[in-house]
Amino acid sequence: MGEYTSPYQVFIDVLAHRHAGAHRRSLTGELIAAYAELNHLLARTKGTLATTVWADCGHELARCMGLYTSAWTRFVAMVGDHYPDGADTVPPSTRGPETTRAFQAAADGLRAALDVLRGESRLLGCESWVR
Repeated sequence: MGEYTSPYQVFIDVLAHRHAGAHRRSLTGELIAAYAELNHLLARTKGTLATTVWADCGHELARCMGLYTSAWTRFVAMVGDHYPDGADTVPPSTRGPETTRAFQAAADGLRAALDVLRGESRLLGCESWVR
């Protein structure tokens, strides 16, 4: 079984990587916001929300973060921090579009889970910090 890596550490790694690119950084910002709000709502509704809804949202959170983390791990292994030969250049566009697609899929999944969780939480009178 692999070693646990905090999603926040991955967020930091993406934002700090010189070849992450603006679009992947932007998606990472969206993921940070959705991840934090989902965790907040999951914590506030544990034991009060329908178990299936709560568990489904939790599973989607884990799935999306796994997708994001594994895509980033593959990107770093492929591009590295010093591509090519330490030059501060952008990797060719042929390197990394699958990472961007994975980041987008993760963001879309978190947004969908967040929409469900917000709606179900409101029915219980539990508002998120974002309206």
